[in-house]
Amino acid sequence: MTKNNKISVRQAMIMYIVACMSPVTRLFPAAGAKYAAQAGWVSVIVAAAPVFVLVLVFSALFKKGDAGPANLSDVFELAYGKILARAVLAFYLVWIALLYILYIRYYAERMLSTIFTTTDIRFFIVTMMALVLIATRGRLEAFARFSELSIIVLTLILAGLVVCLIPTFKLRYVWPVTYVDAVPVAKGSFQMIGILCYFSLFFFLGDHISRKEEIKKRGRGAVLFLGILSTVITLACIGTLSFRVSQRMPVPFFSTTKLITTMQPLDRMEAFLISAWVISDFIIITVFAFILMNIIKKLTGAREARDFATPVSFFGVVGGIYLVTNRFELEAFSNSNFLNTMNIVTGFAIPVVTLIVGKLRGKI
Repeated sequence: MTKNNKISVRQAMIMYIVACMSPVTRLFPAAGAKYAAQAGWVSVIVAAAPVFVLVLVFSALFKKGDAGPANLSDVFELAYGKILARAVLAFYLVWIALLYILYIRYYAERMLSTIFTTTDIRFFIVTMMALVLIATRGRLEAFARFSELSIIVLTLILAGLVVCLIPTFKLRYVWPVTYVDAVPVAKGSFQMIGILCYFSLFFFLGDHISRKEEIKKRGRGAVLFLGILSTVITLACIGTLSFRVSQRMPVPFFSTTKLITTMQPLDRMEAFLISAWVISDFIIITVFAFILMNIIKKLTGAREARDFATPVSFFGVVGGIYLVTNRFELEAFSNSNFLNTMNIVTGFAIPVVTLIVGKLRGKI
């Protein structure tokens, strides 16, 4: 690995924020409305709390900075030994591969269901994977710089859409919130924690990340930013459509943007949201591809992770096309407790257990 292919913790956290924007806008409003009704926006705040704990966990795992373990794979090896660490890595490889093809299919299905309803789904999948192949064959540093530009564009788009929704916002749709809502809020947060815990997966790229001693500072800022953004988006959806309508829609935030056209001189405001989704989808799919390449490199002992760019991209094409047969299966799986539980296990539980085991063995 060359020195100029290093990225900072700040850039890694920006990639994390941009990658999460797509699943946040797609899942959080519907999940919050379904489980916590008018208090659904509070579920986002509750969901962000464990991720702040996760930041402290990774700050401890990489407390030695660049002088310590290079990435999460090395941390597993320190804590569990080589044999068990390889088993844990193999488990992550399978799960991240599933997430990878799920998000490819999410992207393609969203394009079909929103704008290009008569287009062959294979066109979107092949086009996206061609871009992913180009990105993964290049330098991670260049991809991180693209993410820095993307977060500005996406934040402006989402903030602009939320501001335009203010005239249709109704306070009675999101208030009152009382102690009676505590259990529903907790149930709603369970559906969200798994997405926010993608934070952990970025440290499989740790050998590309410099100044890891800044994890606590940069991580807390990233989680705070993403938590505020997610809360505002969920609040805007429920406050505009009501929780009864939001919980019945697969993508409520997209539906809210259509209301803007009745008040604004500009038409087709939802096109801006589609653009933001495409950027975020590209980021999260490419990040998963980079992670898969690095895990495979560790398991096989290969010299360069980029040697696996073509196989991983081809796997994405095949998996994206043949994973599911229709959109309803995809939505059912994305809202399942199995998916959320596995995300929490891989993103939160295993890193926490790893820190405890590493401390007890005196390896971390």
